[in-house]
Amino acid sequence: MNAKNLLKILGISFVISAVGLLGFLFWGLSKLPSASDLKKALTPPALQKSAHANSTESAKPLAANNSEASVAAADSSPAPTAPPALSAREKLAQDTVDVLLKDFADPRKPLVDGCRNLEKAAQSGLLRDPQNASAKYFFSSLSDGNHDPMVETAAPILRFIFRAPGMEQVVEQIMSADAQNDQGLLKKAEFYYEIYRAGDYLQKHTSEMDQILQKSYNMHYLARAVAAKPELAKDSATLDFCDQMEKNINAGGEFDADEAASEMSKFLDSAGLDAKAIGYDPAYRSKVKVQFNSTRVGVNDSWVVSLFARDIERAQKAPSGK
Repeated sequence: MNAKNLLKILGISFVISAVGLLGFLFWGLSKLPSASDLKKALTPPALQKSAHANSTESAKPLAANNSEASVAAADSSPAPTAPPALSAREKLAQDTVDVLLKDFADPRKPLVDGCRNLEKAAQSGLLRDPQNASAKYFFSSLSDGNHDPMVETAAPILRFIFRAPGMEQVVEQIMSADAQNDQGLLKKAEFYYEIYRAGDYLQKHTSEMDQILQKSYNMHYLARAVAAKPELAKDSATLDFCDQMEKNINAGGEFDADEAASEMSKFLDSAGLDAKAIGYDPAYRSKVKVQFNSTRVGVNDSWVVSLFARDIERAQKAPSGK
């Protein structure tokens, strides 16, 4: 066999292999949930039903003539029924979607804004159970714009994650997807490319996430200190300390975890508070892990995740669709 024929066979084999691989990739892609599938999963059932009813009504043809009879019939038709009231779980889902779109994914909002409302820490409902933060309260508070400093100081890492390159496009595709129609493999490929882009960015920026988590950890426990001792909210030294932390988080300033822990310990001592009593651990150091695959980008081993550990466990055990 001469060299020319050998090159032809190798070339044909390469093309067949490439086409076969491409076909396999598209077959695998077809098995993944589309943006519309994810949107449907995020939409509370009551909203799905009301949206379907509204789309059915709007699709009905109008009367073919404008006779007095048809006008009278239209006037006497029953008023459209109001959408059903949302259950607590559906309200939580709606609040979560609102926060995702209007807060976490909005780069115009600062990563944290908790110091100007520090006095609200004592009334916070986030930690009614000292062992577990309330996810419902967390999202409801952010959705309602309550500016609860206990909630605000737990939010920076989530804002950072949802502002990663590609994440905005993922959110936009999910929320703009038509839940009734398959958007096709090309659109799905674009969607999963953006998920890959976001995951890749986060994997390369774990040190930045660690800094945000470490800084917000100290700020969160300052808010807990104020909750335990409300008069601190009017203390100028406390407010200055809080402002210093907040500006450093939002500006991405230089940070030394050991020095910050020492300053925090001194602050608690001067306030007459026991670090252990409010749950503060000066030895805590953030070490996040990014879980990244074809359908999921997640960050674990952070103090924020541990806050909601019990709620997360319950959500994972709960039957879907109930």
